[in-house]
Amino acid sequence: MDKNVTWDEITSLIVQSDIKEKYKDIDIIACIGTGGMIPGVIISKILDKPIINLGVKSYAINNTQTYNAQWYQNFVFRKSKHRNVLVVDDINDTGHTLITVNSYLMSLFYTEKHVNFLTVYMKPHTVFNCDYLQEVENDTWIKFPWEVTK
Repeated sequence: MDKNVTWDEITSLIVQSDIKEKYKDIDIIACIGTGGMIPGVIISKILDKPIINLGVKSYAINNTQTYNAQWYQNFVFRKSKHRNVLVVDDINDTGHTLITVNSYLMSLFYTEKHVNFLTVYMKPHTVFNCDYLQEVENDTWIKFPWEVTK
């Protein structure tokens, strides 16, 4: 089942949430590119925190799930400067991308106490639990307003 979401829906979900209070101690927002970049920018404006992009994906160009997240861009975290990290993505579908990012951050001696994950949407079958703003059915394919088709 396809679900077309609008800019207003995404913005409303973010603005009407408890993000400002819940993540007030965040030092940096790490957006998973490309889907987490726009929600991450909105959240960075709300929290007044710096933002970076993490280039990791688990979907192929034709939107097929690969179940194997791949890094395509590097960013070096400095734990002394980026003590509390909020990782943002558009959807937590299977959880494989979030597991990859979590493993990377844990390898840098972060702990779950210092890393939070937030997605706009979450599917119940995910293997990685994190905060989310809205749950959707497992068979839902979300079409985001920033996705351009050729």
